[in-house]
Amino acid sequence: MTEIPTVLLVESSVQQIDHVRRQTLFEKVTILKYDCASVDEFVARLQPGGLYSNIRAIVRTGWLKAGPYASHRLFTSELIPHFPSSLKLICCSGHGYDAADIGALTNRGIWFCNTPNACTEAVANTGLVLVLETFRYLSFAQWCARYNWQKSRELGLKAVDPTGMVLGVVGLGSIGLAIAEKCQSALGMKIAYHGPKRKEEAEARLGGARYYADLTDMVSAVDCIVIAAPYTQSTHHLLSYKHFQVTKSIGLRVVNIARGKMIDEDALVLALETGKVVGVGLDVHENEPEVHEKLRKNWMVTLLPHIGVCSRTSWANFERQTWDNLESYLETGKPASPVNMMRAPYPMSQLE
Repeated sequence: MTEIPTVLLVESSVQQIDHVRRQTLFEKVTILKYDCASVDEFVARLQPGGLYSNIRAIVRTGWLKAGPYASHRLFTSELIPHFPSSLKLICCSGHGYDAADIGALTNRGIWFCNTPNACTEAVANTGLVLVLETFRYLSFAQWCARYNWQKSRELGLKAVDPTGMVLGVVGLGSIGLAIAEKCQSALGMKIAYHGPKRKEEAEARLGGARYYADLTDMVSAVDCIVIAAPYTQSTHHLLSYKHFQVTKSIGLRVVNIARGKMIDEDALVLALETGKVVGVGLDVHENEPEVHEKLRKNWMVTLLPHIGVCSRTSWANFERQTWDNLESYLETGKPASPVNMMRAPYPMSQLE
């Protein structure tokens, strides 16, 4: 008789549970619920004879940055050598996958799956708000309403409407494109973008957008820039001191909803102090959860605690897509939305 595969379930305290779907799937697998007090305990349980030594899949669902396991980075290069040979599939909620060593997982023959587009709407809405904030300084206005009404009058010669301004999007993927569409239709902005290659289909959806192969060239031509690209070694400090030197004379507005380390925050603060940058909206931060002290104290800067994804719609999509990946692999040997590719996928039932 074929052994029922064992799945390790890592749950966030913030999630949207589909009880009916889980009940059906849990009849096909044995579920172990992750309850490790530390990553070291996780590694110990992976060893031969340990509780996790025969797992075939790991499913991590819900908001990864919430709950007791938010700091548990389980798919790094340091941990992958400890994975048992039985492990063939990792399903992890979220759009980005920079916290996983995809190359090392692929070399071990382990699928890694994210949940593409699951949080596109939530993050794009956050991006839209942050773009508007950089022009109208509404975070500062809220502070004034609470503490110093008259100080809000300083906005009279500073606030500007974004209509007719040029938005430069770094990374015109699903989220970047959604932000561009929202800013174009809601705010009347013109669109430019930068990335490794031109995207004619996206341009057509926008009714036209100017492509810049060189980021510095785009920075010099736009009024607001949004970082919406994946974080990799090559995009570390993608926006840095040299870029802030070529902004328009009226100054640049900067929005980041991707990863904090894509902007050199010391260079950003200097650009703010010298007028090269005149508006900032950040959902992510270079050393989060720490926030740069000079940014934190500046109420003309809009700061969010990495909550762009934060929507019950996102959690429901995470739940559906993580289980879609597991179910697809059980039935066909290939998950629904793999980040990496294997040469010879096999159903889990054939891996006994």
